[in-house]
Amino acid sequence: MQLFQAKTSKFLKGLYQLLYKRVIIILVTLLGLGLSIAVVGTYYLSINLVDSQAMHYSKVAIKTLNETGRYYSSNVVDRLKLINDVEAIPEYHSISGGIPNPATFTIEIGDRLSNQSEGVIFRLYSDYPFPNRQATGGPQDQFEHAALNYLKKHPEASFHRKERVGNTLSFRYTEAVRMEASCVACHNTLPSSPKKDWKVGQVRGIVEITQPLDHSMLIAQDGLKTIYIVLATIIFLAISGLVLVIGRFRSTTQELEEKVAKRTAALNRLATTDGLTQLVNRRQFDQCLEQEWQRSQRQQAPFSLILCDVDCFKNYNDTYGHQLGDNCLRHVAQVLQNSVRRSGEIAARYGGEEFAIILPNVNSVEATQVASAIRNAIHQLQIPHSTSIAQTYVTLSMGIATMIPSLNNSPQELIKASDNALYQAKAQGRDRYISWNEMPS
Repeated sequence: MQLFQAKTSKFLKGLYQLLYKRVIIILVTLLGLGLSIAVVGTYYLSINLVDSQAMHYSKVAIKTLNETGRYYSSNVVDRLKLINDVEAIPEYHSISGGIPNPATFTIEIGDRLSNQSEGVIFRLYSDYPFPNRQATGGPQDQFEHAALNYLKKHPEASFHRKERVGNTLSFRYTEAVRMEASCVACHNTLPSSPKKDWKVGQVRGIVEITQPLDHSMLIAQDGLKTIYIVLATIIFLAISGLVLVIGRFRSTTQELEEKVAKRTAALNRLATTDGLTQLVNRRQFDQCLEQEWQRSQRQQAPFSLILCDVDCFKNYNDTYGHQLGDNCLRHVAQVLQNSVRRSGEIAARYGGEEFAIILPNVNSVEATQVASAIRNAIHQLQIPHSTSIAQTYVTLSMGIATMIPSLNNSPQELIKASDNALYQAKAQGRDRYISWNEMPS
């Protein structure tokens, strides 16, 4: 379980880092995906709007056509029945006093509208067309057969479809024409009626309107182009804004990281550096001593340590004051810092006026040379010290110890040996160095 959680955590961390590094690419991809979805969505929306408009127009047109037929039936045909020598029949053209019956009137209105409307076709057809309409009064294609069969079973519904009529994409819409009481009386008594057992409510035929959609689609496409341009502009501005914001965010993050790194380095320096002399402090000295000791132990190389003490420094402070005393320690520290040049060599403030120098891979002779150079450099400073018992200027006493690290000795023994040598240097009059070493001559 813990292994699984660790792997999951590692995976999520890696994923987060990947997303952070590729955030601009990911955002651009997401915006592109959003634009694609918006384009597809608006395309289908435009199609739905065209279809909805065509549906609405078809319903209004057919309702108008049906209402016209009903109005003609009730307000014209029914009233003219009371006048002699007036007959409402499909073949009204061939007799004197003939007028079109309601169905013929509606058909001819549809034909007239079709002739006057560019591309729009109105049709009424039935399974039982009158003899004068045998050629055109029945269903003419697969759509009309399907519409007739469907609406016979569902007379309250509508039947519609988009399909090509010739070379034009068209919307075809149909509704059922149902028998009313006045229609039944007429159709069942007319000699030319092909069916004479009609009942009220039965589907007499189908009224259809066919509308070309090409013009509407062109209008919709023009609208889509405008929408696409607006969307592309918005996406471009959004991407530009995101790039600027992310760039600024990364710049700010980098600045913060640099500040944190500098602050961390400063804190590390404060934690490892003596504030007065800017040398390594005692805590860091102990850590470095242990690390270099172990490295020299693996290499079986000589390891030297020099402990230094400013001679009669208490008298110096009492005579010149603590401010000059601090300046004196800074000058001494600078000399000691200049004496370490190779990797691993460290000058540290050991405590008060005491200093230490770690010299890995340095034997006793070389360590003595370092101590001699330090003594000469301190003399050259010529810092006045009238109350010193060694010289009239500031001097150092130094104890040198050298060992080859092994399992039989330790850094503490090296420090103790160097401290003993320092004690001997002080006892012999100060301003000198004494060397102690464990190495065979």
